Amino acid sequence: MAEPASPTLEARRAQTFPILAPDEIARMRRFGAPCRYAAGARIYETGKPTPGMLVVLSGTIRVTGRDGHGHDFPVVDHVAGAFSGELGQLSSRRSLVDAVAVGDVEALLISPEQLHALLIAEAALGEKVMRALILRRVALIETGTGGPVLIGAASLGDVARLSNFLRRNGIPHLLLDPASDHDAQAFIERYAPRAGDLPLVVCPDGSVLRNPTESALAKCIGMLDAASGADRVYDVAVAGAGPAGLATAVYAASEGLSVLVIDARSFGGQAGASARIENYLGFPTGISGQALAGRAYTQAQKFGASMLIPAEVVRLDCERSADGNPFALQLADGRAVQSHAVVIATGAR
Repeated sequence: MAEPASPTLEARRAQTFPILAPDEIARMRRFGAPCRYAAGARIYETGKPTPGMLVVLSGTIRVTGRDGHGHDFPVVDHVAGAFSGELGQLSSRRSLVDAVAVGDVEALLISPEQLHALLIAEAALGEKVMRALILRRVALIETGTGGPVLIGAASLGDVARLSNFLRRNGIPHLLLDPASDHDAQAFIERYAPRAGDLPLVVCPDGSVLRNPTESALAKCIGMLDAASGADRVYDVAVAGAGPAGLATAVYAASEGLSVLVIDARSFGGQAGASARIENYLGFPTGISGQALAGRAYTQAQKFGASMLIPAEVVRLDCERSADGNPFALQLADGRAVQSHAVVIATGAR
């Protein structure tokens, strides 16, 4: 006989997959558009863009994940009153899970822009939704679901480089060591005939990279999808995603300004690597640098700030700004970002 789940686990599951009351769904209707899915329709697919967050009105949406060997496993069934999505919904990121309609499904489709509006306008309801999105991302990170698979020995320096990059950016991932995993060894024999090809990275869309740079990996998993075209002009561009840069993003975006935050490696900066921060206002018992940075990063996205990570700003063009035109931030890859105001928050570097 199975042991009953602990109250703590049950409470966490209730917060991770809450069922909305009829009055809460009624308040959500002004932020969404009605939609229907026929039985068997694929709604989300790992590695591909999603239509938005779905509030189930009738029917069931079955969510499954994929393990490091490509096998599916059940995650949750979203029934009437439940809603789909995780933190990636705040920034139009690619899906980390698969989802299909079990029977005909009626739902409310809430776009990322409308989700931001809901979180702000409906404070109590927004808190419930936000907590669920955060806990779902935590669960995906704990299981490595939906992200890239790294194949190589854990002792390899490049394995540590890439896994640290993914961890610092809150991206789920798995590591398969050929010393203990037969499938990983077979994969290496096929795709990495030279030692310099390791580690291999299998992206969610099935493509394979050989010992990629962080930028190549980021592009493969969709971290740079939100990068806008050269014709978009932001109200504020922030160079640096440490505590100062993220604070700027939160304050500016919460006032309704369009904000883009750029960082060459990850959010959190030097503080994000601190094991314990004891002197930050509001945390009398201390907090890890990664946890503090993660909260700030999520808070900025809640208000609609866009993140361009990893991307390096190499030059600030101020010539046209004298005539009232926006500033231009030149990026290392040749692109340019335009903004009416620029905050340089490069911190320790």
